[in-house]
Amino acid sequence: MFGQKQVGSLAKYEERAFALYFVNDIHYPYVSVTLMSLVGAWLMYGNVPTAAIAAWIFVGGALSLLRELFVRYMKPQLEQGHGYAAIMRGFAISSLFTGATWGAFAWLYFDAQKPLTLLVVGSYLAGHVGGAVTPLSIYLPAFYLFLLSALLPYVALLLMAGTQEHLVLAGLTVLFLFSMAHYAHMTNRLHRESMRLRHENQNLIEDLGFRRAEAESASRTKSLFLAGISHDLKQPLRAIAMYTGFLRHSAPQVGGETVVQTASKIETAVASIHGQVNRLLELSRLESGSMEVILEAVALTEVFAHVESIFAAQAQAKGVRLHFAAARHHVLADRGMLDSILQNLVSNAIKNTEQGAVYVGTRMRTQYPVGQQLCVEVRDSGSGVAAERIPLLFDAYRSFDDRVASESHGLGLAIAKAQASYLGSDIMVVSQPGCGSTFTFCGLRTLPANASHPIHLPEPVTP
Repeated sequence: MFGQKQVGSLAKYEERAFALYFVNDIHYPYVSVTLMSLVGAWLMYGNVPTAAIAAWIFVGGALSLLRELFVRYMKPQLEQGHGYAAIMRGFAISSLFTGATWGAFAWLYFDAQKPLTLLVVGSYLAGHVGGAVTPLSIYLPAFYLFLLSALLPYVALLLMAGTQEHLVLAGLTVLFLFSMAHYAHMTNRLHRESMRLRHENQNLIEDLGFRRAEAESASRTKSLFLAGISHDLKQPLRAIAMYTGFLRHSAPQVGGETVVQTASKIETAVASIHGQVNRLLELSRLESGSMEVILEAVALTEVFAHVESIFAAQAQAKGVRLHFAAARHHVLADRGMLDSILQNLVSNAIKNTEQGAVYVGTRMRTQYPVGQQLCVEVRDSGSGVAAERIPLLFDAYRSFDDRVASESHGLGLAIAKAQASYLGSDIMVVSQPGCGSTFTFCGLRTLPANASHPIHLPEPVTP
Protein backbone atom coordinates (compact mmCIF):
# COMPACT_ATOMS: atom_id res chain seq x y z
CA MET A 1 0.00 0.00 0.00
CA PHE A 2 2.79 2.42 0.89
CA GLY A 3 5.53 0.84 -1.21
CA GLN A 4 4.78 2.94 -4.25
CA LYS A 5 6.66 6.14 -4.92
CA GLN A 6 5.19 9.11 -3.06
CA VAL A 7 5.51 12.68 -4.20
CA GLY A 8 4.06 16.00 -3.17
CA SER A 9 3.23 17.65 0.14
CA LEU A 10 2.43 15.97 3.44
CA ALA A 11 -1.24 16.96 3.07
CA LYS A 12 -1.50 15.19 -0.29
CA TYR A 13 0.32 12.18 1.10
CA GLU A 14 -2.10 12.01 4.05
CA GLU A 15 -5.13 12.29 1.78
CA ARG A 16 -3.90 9.43 -0.38
CA ALA A 17 -2.93 7.27 2.60
CA PHE A 18 -6.22 7.85 4.44
CA ALA A 19 -8.28 7.16 1.32
CA LEU A 20 -6.47 3.86 0.78
CA TYR A 21 -6.93 3.10 4.49
CA PHE A 22 -10.69 3.57 4.24
CA VAL A 23 -10.95 1.42 1.12
CA ASN A 24 -8.51 -1.38 1.92
CA ASP A 25 -8.01 -1.54 5.68
CA ILE A 26 -11.42 -0.82 7.21
CA HIS A 27 -13.55 -3.94 6.92
CA TYR A 28 -17.11 -3.01 7.66
CA PRO A 29 -18.50 -5.38 10.37
CA TYR A 30 -21.48 -6.61 8.36
CA VAL A 31 -22.11 -9.67 10.56
CA SER A 32 -22.10 -7.85 13.92
CA VAL A 33 -24.10 -4.90 12.54
CA THR A 34 -26.66 -7.30 11.09
CA LEU A 35 -27.00 -9.14 14.41
CA MET A 36 -27.37 -5.88 16.34
CA SER A 37 -29.94 -4.65 13.84
CA LEU A 38 -31.95 -7.85 14.22
CA VAL A 39 -31.78 -7.59 18.01
CA GLY A 40 -32.86 -3.95 17.77
CA ALA A 41 -35.80 -4.94 15.56
CA TRP A 42 -36.78 -7.66 18.05
CA LEU A 43 -36.67 -5.16 20.92
CA MET A 44 -38.83 -2.71 19.00
CA TYR A 45 -41.34 -5.37 17.97
CA GLY A 46 -44.61 -4.77 19.78
CA ASN A 47 -43.56 -1.25 20.87
CA VAL A 48 -42.99 0.31 17.43
CA PRO A 49 -45.18 0.01 14.33
CA THR A 50 -44.06 -2.88 12.14
CA ALA A 51 -43.83 -0.62 9.08
CA ALA A 52 -41.40 1.66 10.91
CA ILE A 53 -39.26 -1.34 11.95
CA ALA A 54 -39.23 -2.66 8.37
CA ALA A 55 -38.26 0.77 7.04
CA TRP A 56 -35.44 1.01 9.59
CA ILE A 57 -34.08 -2.43 8.63
CA PHE A 58 -34.37 -1.59 4.91
CA VAL A 59 -32.52 1.72 5.24
CA GLY A 60 -29.70 0.13 7.23
CA GLY A 61 -29.29 -2.66 4.66
CA ALA A 62 -29.43 -0.19 1.76
CA LEU A 63 -26.71 1.95 3.34
CA SER A 64 -24.44 -1.08 3.74
CA LEU A 65 -25.02 -2.06 0.11
CA LEU A 66 -24.39 1.47 -1.16
CA ARG A 67 -21.20 1.64 0.83
CA GLU A 68 -19.92 -1.58 -0.72
CA LEU A 69 -20.87 -0.43 -4.24
CA PHE A 70 -19.13 2.90 -3.65
CA VAL A 71 -15.91 1.13 -2.60
CA ARG A 72 -15.99 -1.14 -5.65
CA TYR A 73 -16.60 1.86 -7.93
CA MET A 74 -13.73 3.91 -6.46
CA LYS A 75 -11.05 1.21 -6.36
CA PRO A 76 -10.18 1.43 -10.09
CA GLN A 77 -9.88 5.21 -9.80
CA LEU A 78 -7.55 4.88 -6.83
CA GLU A 79 -5.38 2.48 -8.81
CA GLN A 80 -5.10 5.19 -11.48
CA GLY A 81 -3.93 7.73 -8.90
CA HIS A 82 -6.98 9.93 -8.38
CA GLY A 83 -10.29 10.01 -6.51
CA TYR A 84 -8.78 10.34 -3.03
CA ALA A 85 -10.81 13.42 -2.06
CA ALA A 86 -14.00 11.74 -3.32
CA ILE A 87 -13.31 8.76 -1.06
CA MET A 88 -12.98 11.03 1.96
CA ARG A 89 -16.23 12.84 1.14
CA GLY A 90 -18.00 9.54 0.46
CA PHE A 91 -17.04 8.09 3.83
CA ALA A 92 -18.02 11.29 5.62
CA ILE A 93 -21.50 11.09 4.05
CA SER A 94 -21.69 7.35 4.78
CA SER A 95 -20.79 8.04 8.42
CA LEU A 96 -23.54 10.66 8.65
CA PHE A 97 -26.28 8.33 7.41
CA THR A 98 -25.01 5.35 9.43
CA GLY A 99 -25.02 7.42 12.60
CA ALA A 100 -28.48 8.77 11.73
CA THR A 101 -29.73 5.17 11.42
CA TRP A 102 -28.75 4.44 15.02
CA GLY A 103 -30.09 7.81 16.07
CA ALA A 104 -33.39 6.76 14.48
CA PHE A 105 -33.33 3.57 16.57
CA ALA A 106 -33.07 5.72 19.71
CA TRP A 107 -35.94 7.89 18.50
CA LEU A 108 -38.17 4.88 17.68
CA TYR A 109 -37.46 2.74 20.74
CA PHE A 110 -37.10 5.44 23.40
CA ASP A 111 -39.72 5.40 26.15
CA ALA A 112 -39.17 7.88 28.98
CA GLN A 113 -41.34 5.81 31.33
CA LYS A 114 -39.34 2.60 30.91
CA PRO A 115 -35.84 2.71 32.40
CA LEU A 116 -34.95 -0.50 30.54
CA THR A 117 -35.32 1.20 27.17
CA LEU A 118 -33.03 4.00 28.33
CA LEU A 119 -30.41 1.41 29.32
CA VAL A 120 -30.73 -0.48 26.02
CA VAL A 121 -30.57 2.65 23.86
CA GLY A 122 -27.64 4.06 25.84
CA SER A 123 -25.74 0.79 25.63
CA TYR A 124 -26.35 0.48 21.89
CA LEU A 125 -25.19 4.02 21.16
CA ALA A 126 -22.17 3.82 23.50
CA GLY A 127 -21.04 0.58 21.84
CA HIS A 128 -21.35 1.99 18.33
CA VAL A 129 -19.67 5.30 19.14
CA GLY A 130 -16.83 3.63 21.03
CA GLY A 131 -16.27 1.18 18.19
CA ALA A 132 -16.20 4.01 15.63
CA VAL A 133 -13.44 6.03 17.32
CA THR A 134 -10.48 4.06 16.04
CA PRO A 135 -11.51 3.58 12.37
CA LEU A 136 -13.17 6.98 11.86
CA SER A 137 -10.91 9.27 13.90
CA ILE A 138 -8.37 9.15 11.10
CA TYR A 139 -10.71 11.60 9.33
CA LEU A 140 -12.38 13.77 11.99
CA PRO A 141 -15.26 15.09 9.81
CA ALA A 142 -16.46 11.50 9.29
CA PHE A 143 -16.20 10.77 13.01
CA TYR A 144 -18.11 13.88 14.09
CA LEU A 145 -20.89 13.32 11.57
CA PHE A 146 -21.35 9.80 12.94
CA LEU A 147 -21.07 10.87 16.58
CA LEU A 148 -23.50 13.78 16.41
CA SER A 149 -26.09 12.07 14.21
CA ALA A 150 -26.11 9.03 16.56
CA LEU A 151 -26.14 10.77 19.95
CA LEU A 152 -28.01 14.05 19.47
CA PRO A 153 -31.45 12.45 18.95
CA TYR A 154 -31.00 10.53 22.23
CA VAL A 155 -29.90 13.70 24.06
CA ALA A 156 -32.86 15.60 22.62
CA LEU A 157 -35.30 12.92 23.82
CA LEU A 158 -33.82 13.00 27.33
CA LEU A 159 -34.11 16.77 27.46
CA MET A 160 -37.71 16.65 26.27
CA ALA A 161 -38.56 14.14 29.03
CA GLY A 162 -37.68 16.92 31.45
CA THR A 163 -37.36 15.01 34.73
CA GLN A 164 -34.33 15.37 36.93
CA GLU A 165 -33.18 11.85 36.20
CA HIS A 166 -33.49 12.34 32.44
CA LEU A 167 -31.61 15.65 32.60
CA VAL A 168 -28.78 14.04 34.56
CA LEU A 169 -28.64 11.22 32.00
CA ALA A 170 -28.58 13.78 29.18
CA GLY A 171 -25.67 15.55 30.90
CA LEU A 172 -23.80 12.28 31.27
CA THR A 173 -24.40 11.52 27.58
CA VAL A 174 -23.00 14.94 26.59
CA LEU A 175 -19.99 14.28 28.83
CA PHE A 176 -19.54 10.92 27.09
CA LEU A 177 -19.74 12.74 23.74
CA PHE A 178 -16.95 15.13 24.73
CA SER A 179 -14.78 12.34 26.12
CA MET A 180 -15.14 10.36 22.87
CA ALA A 181 -14.29 13.51 20.88
CA HIS A 182 -11.15 14.02 22.99
CA TYR A 183 -10.14 10.38 22.50
CA ALA A 184 -10.77 10.73 18.75
CA HIS A 185 -8.49 13.79 18.56
CA MET A 186 -5.74 11.95 20.38
CA THR A 187 -6.07 9.02 18.00
CA ASN A 188 -6.13 11.40 15.04
CA ARG A 189 -2.85 12.98 16.18
CA LEU A 190 -1.28 9.54 16.41
CA HIS A 191 -2.49 8.72 12.89
CA ARG A 192 -1.10 11.99 11.52
CA GLU A 193 2.21 11.57 13.31
CA SER A 194 2.46 8.10 11.79
CA MET A 195 1.72 9.59 8.37
CA ARG A 196 4.33 12.31 8.89
CA LEU A 197 6.98 9.74 9.75
CA ARG A 198 5.98 7.60 6.76
CA HIS A 199 6.17 10.65 4.52
CA GLU A 200 9.61 11.63 5.81
CA ASN A 201 10.87 8.07 5.46
CA GLN A 202 9.51 7.90 1.92
CA ASN A 203 11.21 11.18 1.04
CA LEU A 204 14.46 9.89 2.52
CA ILE A 205 14.18 6.70 0.47
CA GLU A 206 13.48 8.69 -2.70
CA ASP A 207 16.31 11.10 -1.94
CA LEU A 208 18.71 8.20 -1.36
CA GLY A 209 17.59 6.68 -4.65
CA PHE A 210 18.12 9.98 -6.42
CA ARG A 211 21.53 10.44 -4.83
CA ARG A 212 22.51 6.91 -5.79
CA ALA A 213 21.42 7.51 -9.39
CA GLU A 214 23.40 10.76 -9.41
CA ALA A 215 26.47 9.02 -8.03
CA GLU A 216 26.21 6.21 -10.59
CA SER A 217 25.75 8.73 -13.39
CA ALA A 218 28.76 10.73 -12.19
CA SER A 219 30.82 7.55 -12.00
CA ARG A 220 29.85 6.59 -15.55
CA THR A 221 30.57 10.02 -17.00
CA LYS A 222 33.90 10.28 -15.19
CA SER A 223 34.82 6.84 -16.49
CA LEU A 224 33.99 8.00 -20.02
CA PHE A 225 36.02 11.13 -19.45
CA LEU A 226 39.03 9.30 -18.05
CA ALA A 227 38.92 6.77 -20.87
CA GLY A 228 38.96 9.59 -23.39
CA ILE A 229 41.42 11.98 -21.77
CA SER A 230 43.90 9.24 -20.89
CA HIS A 231 44.31 8.64 -24.63
CA ASP A 232 44.59 12.38 -25.33
CA LEU A 233 47.21 12.88 -22.62
CA LYS A 234 49.21 9.88 -23.81
CA GLN A 235 49.41 11.27 -27.35
CA PRO A 236 51.46 14.38 -26.50
CA LEU A 237 53.55 12.35 -24.05
CA ARG A 238 54.40 9.87 -26.83
CA ALA A 239 55.14 12.78 -29.13
CA ILE A 240 57.49 14.31 -26.55
CA ALA A 241 59.29 10.98 -26.13
CA MET A 242 59.56 10.56 -29.89
CA TYR A 243 60.89 14.08 -30.49
CA THR A 244 63.31 13.81 -27.58
CA GLY A 245 64.63 10.48 -28.90
CA PHE A 246 64.98 12.01 -32.35
CA LEU A 247 67.06 14.87 -31.00
CA ARG A 248 69.22 12.56 -28.90
CA HIS A 249 70.07 10.17 -31.74
CA SER A 250 70.32 12.60 -34.63
CA ALA A 251 71.61 15.82 -33.06
CA PRO A 252 75.09 15.52 -34.66
CA GLN A 253 73.65 15.01 -38.15
CA VAL A 254 70.81 17.56 -38.29
CA GLY A 255 70.98 21.31 -38.72
CA GLY A 256 69.87 24.00 -36.36
CA GLU A 257 66.57 24.61 -38.20
CA THR A 258 65.47 20.98 -37.70
CA VAL A 259 66.26 21.21 -34.00
CA VAL A 260 64.20 24.40 -33.69
CA GLN A 261 61.23 22.82 -35.46
CA THR A 262 61.39 19.70 -33.28
CA ALA A 263 61.69 21.80 -30.11
CA SER A 264 58.63 23.77 -31.22
CA LYS A 265 56.65 20.54 -31.57
CA ILE A 266 57.76 19.48 -28.10
CA GLU A 267 56.58 22.81 -26.71
CA THR A 268 53.20 22.33 -28.41
CA ALA A 269 52.80 18.88 -26.89
CA VAL A 270 53.77 20.16 -23.43
CA ALA A 271 51.31 23.05 -23.79
CA SER A 272 48.54 20.58 -24.64
CA ILE A 273 49.18 18.60 -21.45
CA HIS A 274 49.50 21.78 -19.44
CA GLY A 275 46.15 23.04 -20.75
CA GLN A 276 44.36 19.80 -19.92
CA VAL A 277 45.78 19.70 -16.39
CA ASN A 278 44.91 23.35 -15.81
CA ARG A 279 41.29 22.72 -16.83
CA LEU A 280 41.04 19.79 -14.41
CA LEU A 281 42.53 21.83 -11.57
CA GLU A 282 40.29 24.81 -12.29
CA LEU A 283 37.14 22.68 -12.28
CA SER A 284 38.29 20.99 -9.07
CA ARG A 285 38.71 24.37 -7.35
CA LEU A 286 35.31 25.54 -8.59
CA GLU A 287 33.54 22.39 -7.41
CA SER A 288 35.24 22.49 -3.99
CA GLY A 289 34.29 26.14 -3.40
CA SER A 290 37.91 27.21 -2.96
CA MET A 291 38.01 29.62 -5.90
CA GLU A 292 38.64 33.22 -4.82
CA VAL A 293 36.50 35.90 -6.42
CA ILE A 294 37.68 39.50 -6.84
CA LEU A 295 34.89 41.76 -7.99
CA GLU A 296 35.68 44.94 -9.86
CA ALA A 297 34.18 47.24 -12.42
CA VAL A 298 34.81 45.64 -15.80
CA ALA A 299 34.14 47.29 -19.16
CA LEU A 300 32.51 44.77 -21.48
CA THR A 301 34.13 46.50 -24.45
CA GLU A 302 37.58 45.49 -23.16
CA VAL A 303 36.50 41.87 -22.54
CA PHE A 304 34.87 41.62 -25.99
CA ALA A 305 38.02 43.03 -27.64
CA HIS A 306 40.25 40.55 -25.81
CA VAL A 307 38.12 37.54 -26.66
CA GLU A 308 37.84 38.66 -30.30
CA SER A 309 41.62 38.96 -30.56
CA ILE A 310 41.97 35.35 -29.35
CA PHE A 311 39.45 33.74 -31.73
CA ALA A 312 39.52 35.97 -34.81
CA ALA A 313 42.19 33.91 -36.55
CA GLN A 314 40.53 30.59 -35.68
CA ALA A 315 37.17 31.78 -37.00
CA GLN A 316 38.75 33.15 -40.18
CA ALA A 317 40.57 29.87 -40.78
CA LYS A 318 37.21 28.01 -40.66
CA GLY A 319 35.47 30.59 -42.82
CA VAL A 320 33.17 31.61 -39.94
CA ARG A 321 32.25 35.28 -39.52
CA LEU A 322 32.90 36.36 -35.92
CA HIS A 323 31.05 39.54 -34.97
CA PHE A 324 31.09 41.36 -31.62
CA ALA A 325 28.46 44.03 -31.11
CA ALA A 326 29.27 47.28 -29.33
CA ALA A 327 29.01 46.95 -25.54
CA ARG A 328 29.20 50.17 -23.49
CA HIS A 329 28.19 48.59 -20.20
CA HIS A 330 30.32 48.28 -17.08
CA VAL A 331 29.61 45.27 -14.86
CA LEU A 332 30.61 44.21 -11.36
CA ALA A 333 32.42 40.91 -11.93
CA ASP A 334 35.63 38.98 -11.59
CA ARG A 335 37.52 39.98 -14.74
CA GLY A 336 39.29 36.64 -15.12
CA MET A 337 36.10 34.60 -14.68
CA LEU A 338 34.11 36.82 -17.04
CA ASP A 339 36.82 36.54 -19.68
CA SER A 340 37.02 32.74 -19.20
CA ILE A 341 33.24 32.32 -19.51
CA LEU A 342 33.07 34.23 -22.78
CA GLN A 343 36.12 32.39 -24.13
CA ASN A 344 34.47 29.05 -23.43
CA LEU A 345 31.16 30.10 -25.00
CA VAL A 346 32.78 31.61 -28.11
CA SER A 347 35.15 28.64 -28.50
CA ASN A 348 32.22 26.25 -28.29
CA ALA A 349 30.26 28.28 -30.87
CA ILE A 350 33.11 28.38 -33.39
CA LYS A 351 33.89 24.69 -32.88
CA ASN A 352 30.30 23.71 -33.69
CA THR A 353 29.88 26.07 -36.66
CA GLU A 354 31.16 24.82 -40.01
CA GLN A 355 29.85 27.77 -41.99
CA GLY A 356 27.93 30.91 -41.21
CA ALA A 357 28.53 33.27 -38.31
CA VAL A 358 29.02 33.59 -34.57
CA TYR A 359 27.48 36.70 -33.01
CA VAL A 360 28.31 38.08 -29.55
CA GLY A 361 26.19 40.89 -28.12
CA THR A 362 24.19 42.13 -25.17
CA ARG A 363 20.51 42.59 -24.38
CA MET A 364 18.37 43.45 -21.36
CA ARG A 365 15.99 40.89 -19.85
CA THR A 366 13.27 42.41 -17.67
CA GLN A 367 12.49 39.15 -15.87
CA TYR A 368 15.66 39.64 -13.80
CA PRO A 369 15.94 42.05 -10.82
CA VAL A 370 16.71 45.68 -11.53
CA GLY A 371 20.46 46.11 -11.81
CA GLN A 372 20.94 42.51 -12.99
CA GLN A 373 19.04 42.60 -16.27
CA LEU A 374 22.07 42.67 -18.57
CA CYS A 375 22.68 39.48 -20.56
CA VAL A 376 25.46 38.49 -22.94
CA GLU A 377 24.38 36.33 -25.88
CA VAL A 378 26.61 34.08 -27.96
CA ARG A 379 24.65 32.95 -31.00
CA ASP A 380 25.91 30.64 -33.74
CA SER A 381 24.51 29.16 -36.95
CA GLY A 382 26.04 25.76 -36.34
CA SER A 383 24.67 22.24 -36.14
CA GLY A 384 22.56 22.85 -33.02
CA VAL A 385 21.76 20.42 -30.23
CA ALA A 386 18.82 18.02 -29.85
CA ALA A 387 16.45 18.85 -26.99
CA GLU A 388 17.23 15.66 -25.06
CA ARG A 389 20.96 16.48 -25.09
CA ILE A 390 20.69 20.07 -23.84
CA PRO A 391 20.60 19.05 -20.13
CA LEU A 392 23.92 17.22 -20.68
CA LEU A 393 25.78 20.22 -22.12
CA PHE A 394 27.03 21.47 -18.76
CA ASP A 395 27.81 18.06 -17.26
CA ALA A 396 31.42 17.89 -16.19
CA TYR A 397 33.69 15.13 -17.47
CA ARG A 398 31.70 14.46 -20.60
CA SER A 399 31.07 15.74 -24.05
CA PHE A 400 27.35 15.80 -24.76
CA ASP A 401 27.80 13.08 -27.35
CA ASP A 402 30.00 10.91 -25.04
CA ARG A 403 33.33 10.92 -26.88
CA VAL A 404 33.17 12.78 -30.10
CA ALA A 405 36.68 14.18 -30.39
CA SER A 406 36.76 17.43 -28.45
CA GLU A 407 39.46 19.72 -27.12
CA SER A 408 37.44 20.46 -24.00
CA HIS A 409 36.32 16.92 -23.17
CA GLY A 410 33.11 18.38 -21.76
CA LEU A 411 34.98 20.61 -19.29
CA GLY A 412 34.68 24.00 -20.97
CA LEU A 413 30.95 24.52 -20.56
CA ALA A 414 30.97 22.91 -17.10
CA ILE A 415 33.66 25.39 -16.02
CA ALA A 416 31.71 28.30 -17.53
CA LYS A 417 28.53 27.26 -15.72
CA ALA A 418 30.35 26.98 -12.37
CA GLN A 419 32.06 30.34 -12.85
CA ALA A 420 28.72 31.98 -13.68
CA SER A 421 27.25 30.66 -10.42
CA TYR A 422 30.17 32.23 -8.51
CA LEU A 423 29.18 35.57 -10.06
CA GLY A 424 25.53 35.12 -9.08
CA SER A 425 24.59 34.58 -12.73
CA ASP A 426 23.37 31.76 -14.93
CA ILE A 427 23.82 30.39 -18.44
CA MET A 428 20.85 29.22 -20.49
CA VAL A 429 20.70 27.49 -23.86
CA VAL A 430 18.19 27.59 -26.71
CA SER A 431 19.00 25.26 -29.58
CA GLN A 432 17.53 23.14 -32.37
CA PRO A 433 19.29 20.67 -34.67
CA GLY A 434 20.27 22.44 -37.88
CA CYS A 435 19.27 25.88 -36.55
CA GLY A 436 22.25 26.77 -34.39
CA SER A 437 22.42 27.55 -30.69
CA THR A 438 22.12 30.61 -28.45
CA PHE A 439 23.93 30.66 -25.10
CA THR A 440 22.71 33.47 -22.84
CA PHE A 441 24.81 34.55 -19.87
CA CYS A 442 22.35 36.42 -17.63
CA GLY A 443 22.24 38.15 -14.27
CA LEU A 444 25.28 40.42 -14.65
CA ARG A 445 25.30 43.35 -12.23
CA THR A 446 25.64 46.63 -14.14
CA LEU A 447 27.50 49.72 -12.86
CA PRO A 448 27.74 53.36 -13.89
CA ALA A 449 30.28 53.89 -16.65
CA ASN A 450 32.69 55.80 -14.32
CA ALA A 451 32.93 52.95 -11.74
CA SER A 452 36.46 51.61 -11.68
CA HIS A 453 37.58 50.72 -8.14
CA PRO A 454 38.11 47.00 -7.32
CA ILE A 455 36.07 45.29 -4.59
CA HIS A 456 37.80 42.47 -2.70
CA LEU A 457 35.53 39.95 -1.05
CA PRO A 458 36.69 38.98 2.49
CA GLU A 459 35.91 35.30 1.87
CA PRO A 460 35.62 33.11 -1.24
CA VAL A 461 32.16 33.10 -2.77
CA THR A 462 30.82 29.60 -3.36
CA PRO A 463 28.03 28.69 -5.83
